[in-house]
Order: sequence, then structure tokens, then C-alpha cells
Amino acid sequence: MTLVKLPIGMFLIAIALAAFTNWIITPLFDNSSGDYAVWRYLNYFMAAATLIALAYNLARKIGLGKGDPDGPITRRYLETNLALYASIVLTGWFFWNWLFGFFPENEPAIVGQVHLASWVLVDPLFYLVSGTTGFRLLREAMAK
Repeated sequence: MTLVKLPIGMFLIAIALAAFTNWIITPLFDNSSGDYAVWRYLNYFMAAATLIALAYNLARKIGLGKGDPDGPITRRYLETNLALYASIVLTGWFFWNWLFGFFPENEPAIVGQVHLASWVLVDPLFYLVSGTTGFRLLREAMAK
């Protein structure tokens, strides 16, 4: 399993860093045309990373089990649940925004502005979820 976790963890971290770097430098080369070619291609990799993070965090949650309902909340329980629910929110929000970009003519103009503005929130959530999930996978791969 180490042979799978290591490259997947590195992929998640690399995509998070690439997206973060592009998010920072986009205002430097923005020509106000609204055509962000780099984002258009990077979104495919971000979609894959989002689904991988969701699948991994769901598997972690299932592996955690129910535990003792009357017992204390442990750090592992809290981390697992927070990562899972952040992944669920990210997946829904990311695909809602991304798939809208393929069919913008079907929505009123104000909805298009909402989608553009919500990327400001989706992207940082992506960096956090993808980055932390990638580091978790690397930590688990290195531990074995």
C-alpha cells in the first residue's frame, strides 16, 4: 500500500501547490478577458485530486469505526471527521462551480457572477483539503 500512498500523496501536494501558485500569480498576468487558460487545464487535475481526497477521507472515516458513543472525542476522531466533511463540501462546491463553466448560457448573469465569486472560497478550501490529505498520505507511507 506504501507504493500507492506515496505517489498519490505527492500528486495531491503538487496539485495544491500548483493551484496555489497560479492563484497568487493570476492577477499579475490577468488581461481582464475572463479567459483563464491555465485554470481551464488545472481544473481537470484539481477535479481528480478532489475525488481522491474524498475517497481517501471516506475510507479513513469508515476505518475509524463507530467507536464508543459515550467515550471522549479523540484527536484522530476529530481530524478524520473534519477532513471528511471538508472533502464533502469541497467536492460539491468545486463540481458545482466547474461544471457550470461548461454551460454558462443556461443561467442568468447574476448567477454567473456568484459562481465567479465563489471560486475565491473554493480554491483556498482546495489547498487545505488536498494539501493536508496529501501530507497525511505521505506520513502514512513513510511510517511503514
